[in-house]
Amino acid sequence: MGFDLTRPLFLGAGAVALAAIIVIWLRLAPPLAPSRARASLGLRALIVVLLTGALAGFELQTAPSSQSLIVTADLSASVQNAQDTELATIQRILALRHGDNRAGVVAFGRDPQVELNASTDPQFSAFQSQPNAHYTDLASALQLAASILPGDTRRHVVLVSDGRSNLGDAVGEARLLRAEGVRVDTVAINVPVGAEVLVDSLSAPRSLAVGEKADAKAVIVSNTDTPATLRWYLDHTLINTVQLQLSAGETAVSQTVQPAQPGFHAVRVVIDPVIDTYAENNLGEALIQVVGPARVLLVEDTPGGAASLESALRSTGILSTAVSPAQLPRTSAELAAYSAVVLVNVPASSLGADAMALLQATTRDLGTGLVVIGGSDSYGPGGYAGTTLETALPVQMLLPQNMQKPPVAVMLVLESSESAQGDQVVRGAAEAVIDQLTPRDSVGVTNGEMGRVVVPLGPLADKAKVKKQIESMQLGDPPTYTPDLNAADEQLAKTTASLKHIIMLGDGDARDAYQPVVETIHAHGITVSTVAIGSDFGGAALMQAIAGWGHGRFYQSNSIQDVPQIFLKETNEGLKPWIVEGNITPRLSSLAEALPGVPLDSFPALAGYVATTPRAAADVVLKSPQGDPLLATWQYGVGRVVAWTSDAQGRWTSDLLRWPSANLFFGDLVRYSLPQLGDPALQVETQVQGDHTHLLVTAPASSGSVVSVSAVTPDLSDASMVLSSTGPGRFEGDLRTDQVGSYLLHVSDSVGGAVKHTNTIGLVVPYSPEYRNLGTDTATLSAVARAGGGVLLTDLGSVFDLPVPPVRAVQPIAELLLVLAILLFPIDVALRRLVFRAEDLPVWREALKRAPGPALPAEATVTRLRERVSDVRAARGTKPPPE
Repeated sequence: MGFDLTRPLFLGAGAVALAAIIVIWLRLAPPLAPSRARASLGLRALIVVLLTGALAGFELQTAPSSQSLIVTADLSASVQNAQDTELATIQRILALRHGDNRAGVVAFGRDPQVELNASTDPQFSAFQSQPNAHYTDLASALQLAASILPGDTRRHVVLVSDGRSNLGDAVGEARLLRAEGVRVDTVAINVPVGAEVLVDSLSAPRSLAVGEKADAKAVIVSNTDTPATLRWYLDHTLINTVQLQLSAGETAVSQTVQPAQPGFHAVRVVIDPVIDTYAENNLGEALIQVVGPARVLLVEDTPGGAASLESALRSTGILSTAVSPAQLPRTSAELAAYSAVVLVNVPASSLGADAMALLQATTRDLGTGLVVIGGSDSYGPGGYAGTTLETALPVQMLLPQNMQKPPVAVMLVLESSESAQGDQVVRGAAEAVIDQLTPRDSVGVTNGEMGRVVVPLGPLADKAKVKKQIESMQLGDPPTYTPDLNAADEQLAKTTASLKHIIMLGDGDARDAYQPVVETIHAHGITVSTVAIGSDFGGAALMQAIAGWGHGRFYQSNSIQDVPQIFLKETNEGLKPWIVEGNITPRLSSLAEALPGVPLDSFPALAGYVATTPRAAADVVLKSPQGDPLLATWQYGVGRVVAWTSDAQGRWTSDLLRWPSANLFFGDLVRYSLPQLGDPALQVETQVQGDHTHLLVTAPASSGSVVSVSAVTPDLSDASMVLSSTGPGRFEGDLRTDQVGSYLLHVSDSVGGAVKHTNTIGLVVPYSPEYRNLGTDTATLSAVARAGGGVLLTDLGSVFDLPVPPVRAVQPIAELLLVLAILLFPIDVALRRLVFRAEDLPVWREALKRAPGPALPAEATVTRLRERVSDVRAARGTKPPPE
């Protein structure tokens, strides 16, 4: 035990004050008795000492005997098969805690996470955190564990792992912790090493010319003799199968490949041994870029929807392939086989969130061109609002403020929720739709009674009357929705509204062949959205399919109480006047760099377009007479995006498609979006190092050159960086590649903000590095323990009894000193101001007695007593005695 202080300046000031008090007392002794004067001097000196100690920050130092122990648990992929054993080990360590000792848990893979802070009552039944399991960083786990150890106890860390670290310097970190007074012990998790075969590497040329062949070479590593089947794939096509007899050691195999089309192609090798432990490491993959003419991917929602556009591109020398949204590539490597993607009147629901995120990432980070062709199922009507696809577009799904709202027509196709209270909610939701529309809009309602139209479609001139009809209607539970859908179709056929829509609510238990019915309705220019009520999975799937065939939106209601809010959402999103129709003459709004060869002075009139609002950075090339964008472009990341808000199928562009320059117009739209071809002057070398890849880029030497890299990662996150110049025309940097999968890197060399050279390369992390070196590495665990002043534990029973370095715990006592000084101050005052003598004791005793109350006069007391007696006798009826 000892003392320490934090503000020594106050200690000097206190010494000066104490000396001054003594000098003053010696020079000017107080007029008190000698004993009282000495007591007063002592009290004052003590008060000054106490105040000085409080202000100087006096602290009490102790050496606590209790310890805090943090268990660091390895959750990397290499110990997945032993996690039950690991959990039992940790629970046993925590159960051994006794006395005032504390215990906690940290889990780690690539990154450590706190599972349980150190406490005297650690409750731990299962792992809650999910760190990146593809790597093991023992050093960062030790660092985090030490950082959360409380400083008022001895500090102890126990590392539970297989010892297979592929990141960080665990021995160095343990040595630093030992120097800081933290003991580090280790516990080995037994990961059995069985027969193992893995693909150690797969190499292939990074780029090829069209028609060129290449040899891909794979190295297979085995620790046993076993027969195996080796399969080679080019993209998703099996190109060769080889039977091998593997021997312990390395086996090299090769395969000739010839990718046909320009773009990126994946070469994969898969080994299937008869004897093996882990299948995760039986894969090797490499990316080859075939350099050649650009290829464009056309995405059409209906078969033949992109036929006219495909013909136009073919006539201008652009190669294209048409696919449905379901056939759109789902990885960046597959999509990178195309230089641009063209969406032809495709709704967001057909693409899905993952595909839209992929389009956004490849455009932003790889420079893949993106062209969006309009139509009744695109932009606002297609549900682009709020999606990642809208983020990439030069236009927003906002209606122009000056746009006059044309009338819309909507039919509500309803059925019973099979409860009176639920049906009342449904009727209220229908009335809420009425409130959102204008008197110029038209509404009709069917009630699920085999096509019965309760409210005929008509203008909302009298909303109160329509609401009364809805309130009084009964809802049925039909065996089929076909009569109600056909009735809604017939009602909507009578109106000339530009937007015709059906909102259908039901539980989906009425099974029937609805696809031809709904597709016929959509062919009449009517969209269908559905709201599924109830929890039946099959019913919800049917309602979702109906929305898909009707090119509308699907909503799943978890509670009948959600229905009104869903109806309001659908009314706001689905019934907006997105479509503008009429005789529209496009007007030139910019220099038209996107249309270099198109005679815009003879551009034909359009019959319609989808209304949008341009972004501030967009270049609006063509606009409508109202100022709405018809053709807009912008730079999004490293890619170019083109938005054409009219269509390419003839609904609004029949005159345009007959125009002699139509093919040139659509060809220029797509060609403008194409990225620059890879420049051989920009050479890129990569080397995987742990969880990152070192990049070395060689570029033509020029003053002010800046080389930047944007990458599409397996999870489509945005990864970009600027490389450091390490010499003339030499640039280097480290890119984080800690995910398993394909990475595509777009490298650009810019001078003064102008791009001079670009190139795109691919690299693959085929499987987690955790599966390269398997088994328990007791040598590493022993080295970590020795560096941390501990041992490799084989007996857990003594884990809390091991000698842990002592620590000095500090207890601040400034507040206690201040309280004592305050309590002593009135005593000092009393010594100097109050005089106590023996003869004064009777006076003090008398003064402390309680003062008696005032005495009543005797006469008054007797009078009051007589009155009370008279009152009692009067009550009893007796006479008073004579006086």
